[in-house]
Amino acid sequence: MIVAYVGSHDPMTERGSPWTTESVWGASLELLGHEVVRIDEASTSWPERVRLAEGADLFLITSTWGVEERQPRGEGMRAVRYLNDRMPTAMVHLDRWFGLSNREHQIQDSPQFKVRWVFTADGDSSHLFAAEGIRHHFLPSGVFEPECVLGVPRDEWRAGVGFVGNHKDYGHAEHFEHRMGMLTALREHFGERAAFWPRDDQPRPFGLDYNDLLASIKVIVGDSWQGARNYWSNRVFEVIGRGGMCVHPAVPGLVEMLPEGMGVSYFPPGDWQAMVATIERWVADDEGRAEACAKGIEYVRSHHTYTHRMTEMLDVMASEGAWG
Repeated sequence: MIVAYVGSHDPMTERGSPWTTESVWGASLELLGHEVVRIDEASTSWPERVRLAEGADLFLITSTWGVEERQPRGEGMRAVRYLNDRMPTAMVHLDRWFGLSNREHQIQDSPQFKVRWVFTADGDSSHLFAAEGIRHHFLPSGVFEPECVLGVPRDEWRAGVGFVGNHKDYGHAEHFEHRMGMLTALREHFGERAAFWPRDDQPRPFGLDYNDLLASIKVIVGDSWQGARNYWSNRVFEVIGRGGMCVHPAVPGLVEMLPEGMGVSYFPPGDWQAMVATIERWVADDEGRAEACAKGIEYVRSHHTYTHRMTEMLDVMASEGAWG
């Protein structure tokens, strides 16, 4: 199958994957034997995208927030209608839109939501997508299969507990207080035992360097949208699938998909005292943590890589008549 894929396609590096999910989704499709025509969203117009997609079996798009808004909206809408008449079209994304004041308008305004199939990691909102006339399917996050390997600890990165993500501000006002509450609890209790990435003088690692960071920190703390069901941060599978130990809010849907002890341990969402106690328990238990991490990486490698996710996406489309 030839997949014409619009997104931010940063190249792979000597140490593996870059920061863009499109890069690993495209590479995962290639691992499945498909040909991927990478179309850079920042440097192509909609007419150019249509031209580059000619002859493809699937048009796929993952738009970066803020980049697609620079494209003429009418031009994009016409292009997607044209493509919809000629081939299966789909959008795939890890973000959520409903309930976010700076994004929800895109559901009606953005051409990427006018494709035939929409796949997002927001399993909490399928009924809301349906109300907008959008054929939405829940596609959880995962991890790049070739990077499901154990990292090598680095002395300069060693810490008892760590958080990887935005730890100074947060782009969504609706979640800001919750995120800051979690970070305050970590800083107040753990002090210098806690590491926060990115550092002031060092960006967060990606690819196999990320595996080394996870091997250097005993417990990584996860965050998730408060009150959500079937929606969580992509760091869950990224951490566990690279051999790390993750302490995470017990999000309905996630706890069924990823059992306790498989590289993950849960606490009641918003209960920072329980979060701290759970972290302390796993930091102190080197043997139990190593056993949980070994189970977790094998479980994720077998069930939750992006190779699995791309297969799920294509299987759903095929079952709904995408290719006849």
